[in-house]
Amino acid sequence: VRLGTHMTQLRKWLILTHRYVGIALSVIFVSWFASGIAMLYGRGMPRLTSDMRLERLAPIDTSAVHLSASEALERAELDGTDRVTLLTVMGRPAYRLGGGGESTTVFADNGELLADIDAAQAHSVAAAFVRLPENRLRYIARLTEPDQWSLTLRQGPMHKFTVDDEAGTEVYVSERNADVTVLTTRGSRALAWVGAIPHFLYFAPLRLNQPLWRAVVLWTSGIGILLALLGI
Repeated sequence: VRLGTHMTQLRKWLILTHRYVGIALSVIFVSWFASGIAMLYGRGMPRLTSDMRLERLAPIDTSAVHLSASEALERAELDGTDRVTLLTVMGRPAYRLGGGGESTTVFADNGELLADIDAAQAHSVAAAFVRLPENRLRYIARLTEPDQWSLTLRQGPMHKFTVDDEAGTEVYVSERNADVTVLTTRGSRALAWVGAIPHFLYFAPLRLNQPLWRAVVLWTSGIGILLALLGI
């Protein structure tokens, strides 16, 4: 009799746990399903696509190239790299040695290393990229930490601008590489808020704390699995 009473109490608490914790977490789970559907149309976080980057690349003045790639490596005091790119940086041909935030840029006309650019130089880079006069861009801030739209980038400090256009464009320029690293529009940001951000819990205060974000995702999904098993 005592065993039967204990089993009845256990079953009661399992049912109550399943019911009320499930109600609390159902908001998150419904959000995951709804945002997953939204991502079919809006995809992930706003990003600078390869096609757009290629389309906006400035032509290279090959007549101004006076250094070879190996000479550029010597100027940068590098033994070698698995990636060397010749491109135009701030109107000058340059070698980009390496990739991402760890790259080094050497100008191919005189061997000068690219130093960190200031806000005025970043302003020119951003205006050239969006193909608008500089007076159509407004400087927002120098970001030393990623914000909502640059969460996954590790490019070091960036200069952020808003563009006076119908799309509500925002542009981020890397201080280290003089590259446009992020471009968002009002539409792409709105789609992210109903898609990728709630789906992956990409809220900047949470996502920038990697251990906490990982723990929240694992614990929430783990509790969801446990509740499903309790329901069975």
